[in-house]
Order: sequence, then structure tokens, then C-alpha cells
Amino acid sequence: MYIAVLAMCSFLLLLIGGFMRPRDQQAEATPASVADILQLELVTQRRQVEHIADYFASVAATVEDSVVLLGATGHSGVVWQGGEVVTSSGLGPFPMQDRTALGSREVVLSTELSAPHLPFVLLGAPLDAAVSDRRQVRLYGRGAWLLAVWRSREGGLRYASGNLFGVTDGRCGEIDLPEVQTNLDLSLMQPGSGVFSLDGGLLAIVLDCSGHPIAAEAAALEVRARSALSAQDRLAGRFGMMAGAATEAELEFFGHETGVLVQVTWWGFRAHEAGLLPGDLILSLDGMPIESPADLVSLLLPVSREVLELEVWRAGRRRTVQMLARASTEAGVPTRGFVGRTAGLAVESVIPGSLAERAGARPGDRLLAVNQRRPASYEDVEAAFADANGGPVHIVLERGGRAWGTLVQADE
Repeated sequence: MYIAVLAMCSFLLLLIGGFMRPRDQQAEATPASVADILQLELVTQRRQVEHIADYFASVAATVEDSVVLLGATGHSGVVWQGGEVVTSSGLGPFPMQDRTALGSREVVLSTELSAPHLPFVLLGAPLDAAVSDRRQVRLYGRGAWLLAVWRSREGGLRYASGNLFGVTDGRCGEIDLPEVQTNLDLSLMQPGSGVFSLDGGLLAIVLDCSGHPIAAEAAALEVRARSALSAQDRLAGRFGMMAGAATEAELEFFGHETGVLVQVTWWGFRAHEAGLLPGDLILSLDGMPIESPADLVSLLLPVSREVLELEVWRAGRRRTVQMLARASTEAGVPTRGFVGRTAGLAVESVIPGSLAERAGARPGDRLLAVNQRRPASYEDVEAAFADANGGPVHIVLERGGRAWGTLVQADE
């Protein structure tokens, strides 16, 4: 009983002491409003975006010396290595020389590799010019950040960020090139832009593939550029034409026993300016017989004369064609895409499964010739097929500055 009374007294004393103890004076905290929370989130997001933007700008600055503006074409270009610059080709012949700034120095670049069927151009800088070599490229996983960097036509540095989704097989113009898949909007960039990793490694070059830009894998592009060019490639690069052995059916159709067949010509090049057309059979060069494609190698040899004389077989008769031996160093380049071609009939649509589709025609193409004659109307085309009486007909089509010929059966 005594113990219980003591315990009760102790409890009462503690309770009274608790009420009598001085309390700390604290202001009552008011809950944050929704507006305050939203404002805090916006400030945090803005700081994160500013931080990311500053980081991308610093990456662009590290590769700035590797991205140049070409004065003659207005294309952006990327310093390759060993004093070379790579860029996207354009419609028409690329000039033999271009100019750019490497560091603080204005230099003249010489075109080392350019052909109308290649979507890229390789230019060489003077040996004493300062260049910026590419950094080593590592393997990057899906979703890795990328930075496209280019020069505007005014010379200012531009860049855009995106992500890597992988590499797939692609085709640009007439060659196969692996394509880097990304969410970068390539249509907003200059042809010849570089696509870099965030550590400065060059992953891809933006190439114009007949109006459709792709990010071509840099490693594969280098393999293609370094591979030994065939005589056919060099013939295309110098004169803008491809020629090969005619089949027996083609020789029978054209009515001649020998000759090398002109298969493709490109607008603005020397073959086009000389008047050569797909379907012409080259019989001689400066009086020397041409009986096989190997005989055309002489076209690639240095010459002192200004004009080459070709004898060709066209529409059942011999003709003489004069072609410039050397191109002008001041050749213009139509970089805006405006080209004054009015020859031929416009192909507005192509019926699926038709002869036109099997011949490779697409809407927007131009029909330049039927049986080596230029049609004035589609009535002329119908008349040519009627005259063939179900036999072979040779047609020449043009697309994007490239003209090619094909032999088709009128009864198909």
C-alpha cells in the first residue's frame, strides 16, 4: 500500500512538472501552396536544361576545328584525317578546287575523289595546313547521345542533339552504305554535317541521297573512299558517263557489230555537254578503234590537247562528237537544286505492273528518247512502240540529273 501511494505521488509530480516546463516558441509551419511547388519544379527543370545545353555547347566546341564551311559549294564539311575534308556531293560536277578556313588560315582544297554516282566528295588540304584528326570511336549502346555539328552558310557553328538507335543497311544514290539510325532531324542540317559522340568521336556524315538525307556511317564511308576506284568510277568522275560492253541483243538492235555502249550520262558533265546519250555506241577515239571497255582507259590518260574526238553510232549512222579533254577549274555547282532542264516528256504517273514500271520509271522522271529519237509528245512514243510491232524498243529516262538507257520489249 505504501509503495502504491509513492508511485501515485511520483506520477502526479511528473504530470505537474510537464505542464509547468517552459516551451520553445516556434512559428507554426504553413503548408506549401500548389503554385509554390510548381514554381520549384520549373526552376529545377530550367537549371537541368541549362546544364545540359551548356554541356552540349562544350562538346560542340571540342569538335569545332573539325567542322568547316566550303566556300564554293556552301556545304559543311568534316576534317577527315591526313589533311583531307569529306562532304556531301551535289547535283552537277563538283569543282576541281574549293576553299575553306583551317584554323586561322584560308586554304585551297583540291578535289581528290568525286564521281556523280558517289554521294560524297573527298578534298585534300595543302601539306603545310593545320588539320584536326578524328578521335577514336568506341562502341556505343542504343540510346547513347549524339551531337550533329555543321556550319551555316554564313560560317557560324550549329549543332543539334539526338540519340543513337543503331546501324542498318542503307543505300545512297547508287552505292550501299550503312545508315546510322537516329532521331536527329537531318533535313534541317547542311549536307556534309558531322554526327559525333559526346566524347568527340565521328560516327556519321550527313549525305544528300537524291533529296533524302541519311547519316552514313563514317567507318564504312572511309572503306568506300579508300578502296581503289575502278576505271569505270574514274570515267564517271571525269566525264560523267558509264560505258560497257554491249550485249548481242543490243548490238543487233542498234545495227552494228562492234562498239562500246554508253549506258549512263550525268547532267552538267563533259559527256552530257558533248551531246552523248545512253544508247550511243562509241566506235573510235581520236581515230583509234574502240572495241571493248578497256580501250576507253586512254580517256583517263593526261593529254595536252583541249578536245577529244569520238566517233559514235546513233540511229543507224556515224556521228562525230567533240568532248572537252579537261574540265574548267571554275565549273559552277548548282547547290540550290534549280536546274534548267526542259528536254524530254514528264512522267506524271506509272501504272503498277506496266512496261514503264519494269523499265524502272517513276513519277517525276523525264522520258528523253525512244529508239534514239527525242519524242515531242506521247503520241510519238505510242507510234514508236507501234512501229516496233512487238519487238525491242530502246528508251532513255532521266532522274535527278542521271540519264540511263534500257532495252524493253514492246509487247510486254
